[in-house]
Amino acid sequence: MNLLSELTLKWYDDSSLMLEDRELVELFLDSLGISRGIAADVFEVLLRAKAKNISMSSKEIRNEVLDLRKQRKQSPDDSSTLRNVQLWIKYFRKIGMLEKVGDRYLFKGNRKPSLVFRENVKPEVIDKTSDYLIRALERLEECYEIKK
Repeated sequence: MNLLSELTLKWYDDSSLMLEDRELVELFLDSLGISRGIAADVFEVLLRAKAKNISMSSKEIRNEVLDLRKQRKQSPDDSSTLRNVQLWIKYFRKIGMLEKVGDRYLFKGNRKPSLVFRENVKPEVIDKTSDYLIRALERLEECYEIKK
């Protein structure tokens, strides 16, 4: 997998884990540098689908996003287009969270999201980013002739 061109990680203390459903979705995504409402909508729909053990097409995901927004008394906006939903699905696939089976999407291997993150995203995105930073620091040490 090619690494993303930009990844912004944020760290919160464990007290933030006491947040409720949607707020925790937003916090998790914010920890990965994702602050778009439509991304949180898509991820929440995917979590709800996983709880029901179903996969969904991009059109079904968009329809559920629109339903979620209606339930929250939010009006659909320009971000809730099918194209934007597809872009966020593509992003979640790119980082290794989702897979496509036919025209349907589900968490990779139909496993729990925490396992998918631990087994796919962490080693491929987080750890590789960390490894790069270590190599960059080692190179900086050479440039500045730091011996010990």
